[in-house]
Amino acid sequence: MNQDSDQRIELRSEKVRRIVGAVPSRLIGWNMAVIVIILLALLLVVCFVPYPYGDGESIIRHIVN
Repeated sequence: MNQDSDQRIELRSEKVRRIVGAVPSRLIGWNMAVIVIILLALLLVVCFVPYPYGDGESIIRHIVN
């Protein structure tokens, strides 16, 4: 029981809260970069892949018309 109370005290210490509470800025930057790359790839697919039931037009051209 003494170890449990020691662990609770350690988990609530200022050092642990500072480490656990901080979100690394690199992680946020990489996540945003991956999301932008995925969206750009999807946009390229929509612009250049032909619509299968059309006259060879792209998917975006089929949606707009």
